[in-house]
Amino acid sequence: MIDVCDALERASIPCMEYGITAIDAYKGISPEKPVKFLIAEGSIVDLARQFDTLAYPGLPYADASLGSETAGSEVRFLCVDSLDQKNLGSSPYTDFRKAPHRSFYRDPQGVYPSLRSGGFMPSRSSENALFETALYASRFPGVAADTFKGLPVPKNPSALWQRDLLSIILQAPYSSQALEGLLICGFVQQQWPDLYALLSVDHAKDCHPEGGGWSHTMAALDQRKTFPLTLSLAILLHDTGKPRSTAREGHRFDRHAEIGASLAASFLRSLQFDQRMIDDVFYLIRWHMLPAALPKIPISTVSDIVLDPRFVELLELYRCDEFSTFKGPDAYYAACSAYHAYMKNVRNPYRDDKGRKIWKPLPEAPGS
Repeated sequence: MIDVCDALERASIPCMEYGITAIDAYKGISPEKPVKFLIAEGSIVDLARQFDTLAYPGLPYADASLGSETAGSEVRFLCVDSLDQKNLGSSPYTDFRKAPHRSFYRDPQGVYPSLRSGGFMPSRSSENALFETALYASRFPGVAADTFKGLPVPKNPSALWQRDLLSIILQAPYSSQALEGLLICGFVQQQWPDLYALLSVDHAKDCHPEGGGWSHTMAALDQRKTFPLTLSLAILLHDTGKPRSTAREGHRFDRHAEIGASLAASFLRSLQFDQRMIDDVFYLIRWHMLPAALPKIPISTVSDIVLDPRFVELLELYRCDEFSTFKGPDAYYAACSAYHAYMKNVRNPYRDDKGRKIWKPLPEAPGS
């Protein structure tokens, strides 16, 4: 792994963090899997001389990029003639910038008051206005979905464009605002039909006063305490199997977890997420109904699932799912209690997995 900013400094190529990267630093938001945006005072050729794995993604906001395997995070470069250049994007926030490794900011468009107050200034209508508005809407409270009306929706956005968009907005506290905006402008229907299909899911109002499938998913996202990407993707996609499931033997959405896990894997694969991320999200969605059953079943029958290191994150998905409904926290606390009791017994060499004492013969005395 290399420090990209240090490498550019050694090569006498001035650079600064800008846009969402600088704003996250100012607001104290630290994405688990960041996409770092840098302006570099130089050309693509200058960058290519420094980085053997430099790629040219053809993005409207990046002249070149580096993958996380090289830099530890995804990096998007914008080449400029001067670090003082304005109008880097469609939004005044995109011109906000920060010096690498220092808390020194530049604010050529005067967005400081908005950043301090938490207010939001909509983007100008241009090629990348939708992308930038969604990113900033996930960082500011109280952004109305109507803000997205009239913004141009790209017809054929690349997989990388969509992955950047989704990854960035999901690692912030107001993800649901950004997604509501993407819904109202038509982007979700056009590009993410499996998510759009959640609008067709009609929940029973006694258990889901928050509404149907889409409203429930947004409410579940709002229940997060932290914003790791794997968990956030799993919450977003956990009920995508419901529109394709059928009622069977008293189950209104029979096998929706299995269906949803497969749909989620296909969706993430189409956006070129790495295989480990796909596998982790598949696990979380496939088993997201299991915690509810833990107090009622012999946990030893599902020990391979429960002993998986990802099960703790699965419990957090279950918490967000349950707390977004009318049911209350009792089922979640019961699942946690059953899980902790099982783990305590599994680790105890003198108890079986049900907590019963295990008889072990005493060692024979020497010379007996």
